[in-house]
Amino acid sequence: MGLVDRMESQKREMVYKELLGKKYSSLNDFDLVYTPMEEITLISVKRLLFEGKIGQAEDLLFSSIEKNKSKNSIFIAGEFYTLLMEMSDKELEEKNFSRGEIIAGIKDIGRILKEEIHILQKEL
Repeated sequence: MGLVDRMESQKREMVYKELLGKKYSSLNDFDLVYTPMEEITLISVKRLLFEGKIGQAEDLLFSSIEKNKSKNSIFIAGEFYTLLMEMSDKELEEKNFSRGEIIAGIKDIGRILKEEIHILQKEL
């Protein structure tokens, strides 16, 4: 594993540790199968993110998760926040976002998905 891969892996691990608490397992340990609606949410959130519309992407993420709380929602949020963590401070600033907002968002998702996270932790 190269340096860049290790750095990306560390960022992903940090996001999931924040979401799941101290327990973290490789995403490869989970057999993730998204529903069509979850796939649409993930694609839409990523599209907005790559267009530089981080705030809109986060709003869509939260509204989708609040409508449909599921174990998969944890991974959709984790993917979103991992992508944000991979951005430089300069990129985030250009898009009117900050590392503090990323951490706050992760914590907010953790509160919203508290029950789903508790169930997932039992599976780890």
